[in-house]
Amino acid sequence: MDVENLLSTASEEDLVKLRQALKPKSKYQKKGVYREKENKVRFFNPDEFEKFIYAVSPKWRNYYWFLMLTGLRYKEAKNVKVGDIDFANKQIIILKPKGGVQRYCHLSSYGVKLIRQWKMSENLKEKDMFSFPTIQHLIQLMKRVCKDQGIKDYPDFSVHNLRKTHENYLLALGKDEMKLTRHMGHTPKTAQQHYLSSAFIKDKSQLDKIRTWLGDIFE
Repeated sequence: MDVENLLSTASEEDLVKLRQALKPKSKYQKKGVYREKENKVRFFNPDEFEKFIYAVSPKWRNYYWFLMLTGLRYKEAKNVKVGDIDFANKQIIILKPKGGVQRYCHLSSYGVKLIRQWKMSENLKEKDMFSFPTIQHLIQLMKRVCKDQGIKDYPDFSVHNLRKTHENYLLALGKDEMKLTRHMGHTPKTAQQHYLSSAFIKDKSQLDKIRTWLGDIFE
């Protein structure tokens, strides 16, 4: 049977598999270290995040709190110095953002309190960074803890899911989308495409947890 006849009789499912097989592989797929996510918009609901964060050892916990409470990309977070944080005005100046345009990342009172405690416990000075481990270490630990805690879709989780979690929480609280867009450092189109699932957070107890963590972020 020639190729044209074969394609004309193939099922839609077979055609999808064929297109996927013929798609060029990235360098990560070739090395066998890349896995296509099944759920690309997954984020922690508040109960899941609470379960996750308190199952992480105290040594690592501050890194995950910092990423969730700020919504920063990993590379932005690892470049933050203590002196970049304006605790009085609850904001961080991001000097090395994606795209190269400096912006301010806002903090909640809860975030300010946690980062201050971290700074004091490590005796960090203005010029110091927070000594983030590699992104690979953070991802591996996250997956392992999520699996141990029975959190659904744990193979799809990475550090970027904390950024998705942060933004979805702010959307669930009804925060101003223009402020949110500037705070996150991306376009409105990106926000609309990737962060719509916050509409599923309706439970009062879940919303109360979000308010505790991020409720006064733009105030």
